[in-house]
Amino acid sequence: MSELPLQGKKILLRGFNPELMAQAGQFLSQHGYQTTSISSQAEAVILGPESAPSAEAAAKKRNIPVHVWTDFKSVVLLAESGAGVPLNELPRLPALEIRDDSVRVLDITMPRQTGRHPFVPSGERFRHLCFDGPLLRNARAAALGASLGLPVALEGETAASKTTAVLWLAHLANQPVVRLNLNGQSDTSELVGRYVPGGGFEGWDVESLHQHADLLEEETQRILARIRVSNRPLSWAEQVALAANEKIPALAWRFQEGFIPQAMREGWWVLLDEINLAEPQVLERLNPVLEIPPTLVLTEERGTVFGPGGQVPVSEQFRLFASMNPAEYAGRSVLSPAFRDRWAIWHQSEIPGEAEYLAMLRCAVFGEQPDVVFEGVCYQSPPTKPVHPDLAEIGGITQILERLAMFHASLAQASGTGGAAPTLGRLRRERYVFTRRTLLTCLQLLSRWRRVMPQESSEHQLRHVLDAAYLSRIRDGSDRNAALALVRAAGLSPE
Repeated sequence: MSELPLQGKKILLRGFNPELMAQAGQFLSQHGYQTTSISSQAEAVILGPESAPSAEAAAKKRNIPVHVWTDFKSVVLLAESGAGVPLNELPRLPALEIRDDSVRVLDITMPRQTGRHPFVPSGERFRHLCFDGPLLRNARAAALGASLGLPVALEGETAASKTTAVLWLAHLANQPVVRLNLNGQSDTSELVGRYVPGGGFEGWDVESLHQHADLLEEETQRILARIRVSNRPLSWAEQVALAANEKIPALAWRFQEGFIPQAMREGWWVLLDEINLAEPQVLERLNPVLEIPPTLVLTEERGTVFGPGGQVPVSEQFRLFASMNPAEYAGRSVLSPAFRDRWAIWHQSEIPGEAEYLAMLRCAVFGEQPDVVFEGVCYQSPPTKPVHPDLAEIGGITQILERLAMFHASLAQASGTGGAAPTLGRLRRERYVFTRRTLLTCLQLLSRWRRVMPQESSEHQLRHVLDAAYLSRIRDGSDRNAALALVRAAGLSPE
């Protein structure tokens, strides 16, 4: 058997049935390893009892070690009982360290801003977070880019904590951040700016206009009546309508900078969410912004130059981030090599496994945070306030959470999470999607169900929750029967 991979390395499991896969994933997590479903990320492959010749051949081609599960497990246990370093003897550090002028995530320290700004994300939105390995490694990649002044792209499956990691890091660093959700209709004006009416009506006294309503057109009167009731200024569309109704000459237009030049000027972070939903020619407009140092020429305006030698210096705090699902997702564009190459840090975000699902459930119910092994160090996060402490009162809740995590991991794998061929919904044009959000919804429903139906047993309450959160999404027939089999295999069926 080849030498064991170091603790913290990413392991690809192949040749396992769902139940054994869940057990192997939990064992690896407990002994300081990560699991991944993406073969290109794997630093070692472990083969289960079922045949997986293609995985073994691919591993040998990439020159990464291949292990047999039973041998690997025995050697790990033997190493921990002998000369190896068990998890509880690894060096231990806090996962986060926040100071007045800096914040550390795992082993990366970056500056922390002072003062208050409305664009700094509120801590309330992150109160449910479980600081597990995938989240902390996403945040570390973002912190690495932030500390070095490099653009960072995070690519991964839905609900792989990509966007959350950047926004959470901005919260920790007290850093203003603007999130732009891109789509197929996005154009360059959303990024760099557009011409808008130069004003002319915003300061007008709507009450005075009402006093002279007999001089105005009927449509103008109706617009002013709406404004008066809602007690707000005239919108851009209403300004244009009033000008047309009253035959007032066209308003002056002015150039309004988009968030990219504003962020370069003010030192904000910009997060381009779902970046590969936008058209490639739109994104190419950002190529000079991704250079080191960043530059931008506003040809849409008067040719204002941002960056070295220009009229506007770029703030040292300006950073650019992007998040995206893999190109295989429906509706995603293929990014040009020139655009991709300009993202200095391109991080492949990991999808969570059963161990991460269980850690998230325990965090939500008990406030526990998991230990995370990275580069031979065990990082610890302090306990947090649980989101659903009432669920801790359920008898046998620990076992229920373990079974729920096992069921969710099995169902997610069967639906094709991680790019594997789905066995559930394989004839559908769109695969089923079960993510962390589904699990959080499950806990919310269970908490609510206990309040409205306290006389029911916890088993039946949980079954109602599974029906609402999972089974109702699945078509009747073979897919529903397969999902019900996973419910029974996880021990969640009350029958």
